[in-house]
Amino acid sequence: MILVDTSVWVDFFSASPGRSGTELRRMIADAEPLALSGAIVSEILHGLRRDVDQIERNLSRWEMLEPLGVSTYREAAAIFRLGRARGFSLTTIDTLIAAIALDHRAVLFSVDRDFARIARITRLQLYSNYWRGVVSRPGRDTRKVTKG
Repeated sequence: MILVDTSVWVDFFSASPGRSGTELRRMIADAEPLALSGAIVSEILHGLRRDVDQIERNLSRWEMLEPLGVSTYREAAAIFRLGRARGFSLTTIDTLIAAIALDHRAVLFSVDRDFARIARITRLQLYSNYWRGVVSRPGRDTRKVTKG
């Protein structure tokens, strides 16, 4: 399962998509197993200025990955504290999205560099041909996600 972050959807819905939007179009055409979370949907809808109904319908097509309970929120808080201890700031929403991906063993497709930081300090895996595959913690093997 690939959890697609807000940064990719914003590019996808733009008038002239960049590399991540183009990659998402390919993934949809190839019927990759894609998902969203409520936090991601909320972020996307906050920024809309046009085509709101159409985009809401489009987003409703995908599986929703949600927190599994209080443990997800504890994990998000732990990621936040670990980032702070390592000298960088993370947003609550990004740590929650990362915790949801971890709970569901989903690979996260994002072009937000904060998730690359989170991946370095957790088990979070990032997908993207944009990033050239899945990024894990330094010193660990990286592997390209393939359809299977």
